[in-house]
Parts: sequence; structure tokens; C-alpha cells
Amino acid sequence: MATAAAFDTHRFVQNLIKSGFTIEQAETLAYEQVDLLNSNLATTQDLDTLRLSTSQDFVALRLAQDAKLEEFRLAQDAKIDALRLSLEAKLEEHRNANGHDLDTLRLSLESKLEEQSRAFDAKLAEQSHDLDTLRLSLEAKIEEQRITTAKEIETLRLSQDAKIDALRLSLESKLEEQSRAIAENRSATSQEIETLRHSHDAKLQSAKYDIIKWIYPALIAMGGLIVALVKLL
Repeated sequence: MATAAAFDTHRFVQNLIKSGFTIEQAETLAYEQVDLLNSNLATTQDLDTLRLSTSQDFVALRLAQDAKLEEFRLAQDAKIDALRLSLEAKLEEHRNANGHDLDTLRLSLESKLEEQSRAFDAKLAEQSHDLDTLRLSLEAKIEEQRITTAKEIETLRLSQDAKIDALRLSLESKLEEQSRAIAENRSATSQEIETLRHSHDAKLQSAKYDIIKWIYPALIAMGGLIVALVKLL
């Protein structure tokens, strides 16, 4: 599974806040995005682990096979040495008992040694062929597993991209709805402010008119009082 692109949570939250989301909403969406990315990540580590494990198994099998071949070779060498010693003992015995049969016995012994050597070489060739066949089989299985894993990774990547696109569209839709709501709230608030301003202006105008109506008679009365006082003086 390939390495996932770094997700800037802080920038994501800040952009949501600028678009009108609350801090709690923005952080919740960011956490959901991070969880979605982390829960579906699929890297090539699985493939590398499988390849390493299979390679280790093959190496272990090859070492075991080599050990068996070496053990078989040593056993055969021991048998050949034992046979050679036995034949040499028989040769010495026949040499002492009947010298004229020595050449015939030597040829027979050489033929047996040659036959034993050919059998040993055939056994080694068979073991090597089996090892090569097993190696090719393991390599074919590794390649098949690599192709299967690559397909699974590609399928998972496409699914991840689809989920990310769906989340992006959902977020864009929510941002659009939030922007429209903010615009509507702003328009309604402006209308309410304008209405309140007109109402306040009307109340101020009415208050001014009431004050003037109250002050004007008072001024007239005060003027009459002043005139009366002047006359008295």
C-alpha cells in the first residue's frame, strides 16, 4: 500500500471556520476525515512483507535441501569408502588365495564403483531438478501473489479516492448551505437593523415634537409672568 498524502488538519479546520462552521463542527469534520483516511490506508508494506516472508521460506527450504544433499553425499561417500575398503580387503584376500583371478575381480570392482558413482550422480541430478522445480513454483506463486496484491491495492485506492471525493462533495455542499444561511442571516439582520433605525428615528422625531409642544406653552406662560412682574415693579 503506497504512502498516503499528508493531511493538513489545521488548515482544513481553519478553512471550515472561515466558511462559517463553528470550531466544534470544523474539528469534528477534520477528525472524521483523518479517521477515514487512516482506516482505509493500504500500503505496499503488506506486499513487501509477503515477498520477504516467501523469500525467507524459500531460502530456508533451499538451505534444508542443501543440508539434505550434503548429508546424502556424505552418506554415499561413507558407503563408497566402506565398499572400497571391503573390496580392497577382498582383493587382498583373493590375491593371497588365488592370484590369477585378480584382474577379473579388479575389473568387477571398478565396474561396481562406476555404477555406484553413476547412481550417485543421477540422485544428485534428481535432487537438483526437484529443487529447481520447487524454486520455479515458489517464484510463480510470489508473482501471482504480487499481481493479486497490486490489484487489491488499486481497487482499494480507487475506493479511497471515491470516498474522498464523496466527502469533498459533501463538505462543499455543507459549506454552500452554510454560506447561503450566513448570507440569509446577514440580509435578515440588515433588514432588522434598518427597521430598528427607522423606528428609532420616528420615536426621536415624536419625542422632539412632544418636547416642543410642552416647552412652547411654558415659554409663553413664563413670558407672561415676566411681563406681570415687570409691571409690578
